[in-house]
Amino acid sequence: MDQELVQYLDSRFQSVTRQFQELRGEMSEQLQGLRGGTTEGFQGLRDETTAGLQELRGEMTAGFQELRGEMTAGLQGLRGEMTEELQELQGEMTAGLEEVKRHSGVLVEGLRHELQLVAEGFAMHVQVQHVQEREYHDRQHQETRALIRSLYDELRQQHDHLRQRVENLEQKRQN
Repeated sequence: MDQELVQYLDSRFQSVTRQFQELRGEMSEQLQGLRGGTTEGFQGLRDETTAGLQELRGEMTAGFQELRGEMTAGLQGLRGEMTEELQELQGEMTAGLEEVKRHSGVLVEGLRHELQLVAEGFAMHVQVQHVQEREYHDRQHQETRALIRSLYDELRQQHDHLRQRVENLEQKRQN
């Protein structure tokens, strides 16, 4: 029975370990995807800006200063928007991470409760088993004592009977 409990607990802990590993893997994949997307976004923006600047230099030498001001303002606006988006995304990730932590805490508490129930059930089983074994041994002891008494009484009767016969034989010899 002890081996079954160990196997049960091992399988439960392996299940929890797999769940934690799956969550860790999912979070790593999401972070890698976010990093890749951000890097691609920056690289694309850099490429677009460089191409736009080269095209504007070639086409409009006279309006260069005006265009430069417009692009700077546009880049600042874009930078502000990206900063806001990144902050929102960071807030969402933090909230998601907190949710995962809470969920993990709930799972751990559930496992603690289940483990406590298993331990209590095992203790109760051991106690019941001990009582049953004690009753069995007490019964065996009583049966053995009864058998010994019965055999003792029978031997005593045989002894008394043999003594009586010996006395009778001795009396007959004396007569």
